[in-house]
Amino acid sequence: MRKLLLFTCVISFLTVISCSRDEESTQVSLAEKEYLVKQTIIEFNNSAVKSGKYETFVNSVSEKSSTTPLNQAELEEMVQNFLGIQTQAFLDVYYQLVALNMTTEEFYNIADQFEYLRLNIKTKSSKNSGCCDASDSVGANYKELGALLNWACGCQEE
Repeated sequence: MRKLLLFTCVISFLTVISCSRDEESTQVSLAEKEYLVKQTIIEFNNSAVKSGKYETFVNSVSEKSSTTPLNQAELEEMVQNFLGIQTQAFLDVYYQLVALNMTTEEFYNIADQFEYLRLNIKTKSSKNSGCCDASDSVGANYKELGALLNWACGCQEE
């Protein structure tokens, strides 16, 4: 009977330990989040900003939404086209960022540490660019991409 009780206690103890380790391993450390946000910004700069694809996308969204609000299908198509022309390196880190399900505030707090990586700053005061309006439109359905565009434009600072 003692052996059975000892065996049951050992199994229970091992179960509790393995469950607590699973919880710890699923949490992403702040350092890992910072690294992923930094890599996303770097790859976004290389894939979209430096190539001019970012400006084309922002202008297109801004232009189409200036006359009438974009419907869900139009926005979905524009975003998918934009993501479809990006480098695989950017897409890899972007989808890892999406998988983290960070809040936009958490993204901004981390991204602001990498201010020196911001290449194309436009603010809400430069309405002719439409950058902030476009990023707000995208952010309604794609929070991570919207936050990235918003940060690149400098919109969250106002």
